[in-house]
Amino acid sequence: MMKNNSNIPLVMFAKAPIAGQVKTRLTSQCSYEQAASIAEILLLESLTKVVNYWPGKVYLSIWQYNEHPFIRSMIERFNIELLSQAEGDLGAKMLSTFYQLEGPVAIMGCDAPLVSKGALELAHNLLSDGQNVIGPSEDGGYYLIGLSEPKDILFDGVSWGQDSVLKETLKLATTNQIELHKLPLSFDIDHWTDVVRASKQLPALNAYIETLK
Repeated sequence: MMKNNSNIPLVMFAKAPIAGQVKTRLTSQCSYEQAASIAEILLLESLTKVVNYWPGKVYLSIWQYNEHPFIRSMIERFNIELLSQAEGDLGAKMLSTFYQLEGPVAIMGCDAPLVSKGALELAHNLLSDGQNVIGPSEDGGYYLIGLSEPKDILFDGVSWGQDSVLKETLKLATTNQIELHKLPLSFDIDHWTDVVRASKQLPALNAYIETLK
């Protein structure tokens, strides 16, 4: 059954900001604790964006959630619900999420706080019309995927974490006659150069990295 426009959910995937377990690729320029603080800033910025711009319900999906105080504060601050993650690779986790929630669903990563209001509105509008969407990232992955219903084939055999994820997903979609409408290109914040680039548009991030100099 198709959800009405206001009920299409967006699920944000994230990790608890535990030092040594998140944003470890940043530690060529900062400590594990500082990388975790950057992860907190990115999650806060991303949640602020989707809560303000996404018309439907927003969920937060945390792997191995352990009552981390920052995650708890985000749940309370934004009045959002926690959604459990399945075992397995990223594809298995996303596919399970599509099955947990009925009808069209969007899944977004927490590393794209610069996603535009227009991109989120376009994704929501297309899902409302029963279409499927994907938000390509500059690194060869994608920052958002929205499906009208679960499509197992899009998550089967994809090289998660590699720069071929988007290409492989689009090939699977084409081979199986699944139309994926592309959203505007964005970029994930995985490396220190990404942090510096994003800080030019995120005052909180800029203020924090200034303290590291």
